[in-house]
Amino acid sequence: MTNCHPGLRLVYLAFMLPAFDLRGAAEEMEKESIVMAQAQVALAAAEDAVQHPGLRVAMIQMDVIDGDLAENMRRAEQGIREAADQKADLVCLPEAADLGWLYQKAREDAQPIPGAYTDLLSNLAKELKVWICGGCLEKDGDKTFNSAILIDRSGTIVLKHRKISTLPKLTAHLYDAGNAEDIKVVDTEFGRVGVTICADNFNIVHPQKVADQGAWLLITPHGFAEKQEDLLDNGVAFINHIKNVAGKTKLWVVGTNTALSEVAGGDWKGYLHSGASTVADPTGKARVIGRFLEPDLVIYDIPAAPHPR
Repeated sequence: MTNCHPGLRLVYLAFMLPAFDLRGAAEEMEKESIVMAQAQVALAAAEDAVQHPGLRVAMIQMDVIDGDLAENMRRAEQGIREAADQKADLVCLPEAADLGWLYQKAREDAQPIPGAYTDLLSNLAKELKVWICGGCLEKDGDKTFNSAILIDRSGTIVLKHRKISTLPKLTAHLYDAGNAEDIKVVDTEFGRVGVTICADNFNIVHPQKVADQGAWLLITPHGFAEKQEDLLDNGVAFINHIKNVAGKTKLWVVGTNTALSEVAGGDWKGYLHSGASTVADPTGKARVIGRFLEPDLVIYDIPAAPHPR
């Protein structure tokens, strides 16, 4: 166009400039359409994703014999094997399932982690390809703790919690208190989970820390005990306790309690444990409850949940 008449050049430019603008606008619209399409695909994927998959939980409601490590190990192994036979993904034991949470020689007989009892659980987890969470008394230097561990299918301890609310008037001579700042969660094949122990949950701040760290599931070994004449009320109180924790934190809660397990010494000598192990959902509804007072193996399938939009 360098040799064209100046007037024609103006006409040409006047004609072409809008075309260039339209072409640029069309390209921008195309880019926006691609971005919007990608966003829609990502949103659809997020909506299809699950907050957690389905999970088969087994609660081994044991009769823990005060101080009898060998027998308690035998009972724990039997329950774990039965749970694995029923295709459980996660097997849960009660509080201090090795020696009993009010065992009067706890400071003498507690073992380190790892130790003989936790090695048994780790070996079973690896052999049977199950997750295991169980309570035990832990020796660490000159301190003793009421602890719980979570073990993965390879037999690796992936999380440890030390009981914080130890009821010191009852247990100060038995073990030391853990630190609330140490409450942690862990990412697993079935989502993020946390662990607390029994009276820790009387202060809702403790299980709430598990929820605040993005967990959907709280595994919590228990040892609810009472005088024999008050055991029924104790069992009802335990169920309501688990429901309350679930409803307030919006977590699924697996509360495995001991059953029978007579306290052999101390201020609560002769007290029994009520059982009634409970799984409660985030609305605070009990989904399954174990037998009152009797040992039991309780299986429950927690359904998969879609991720919140």
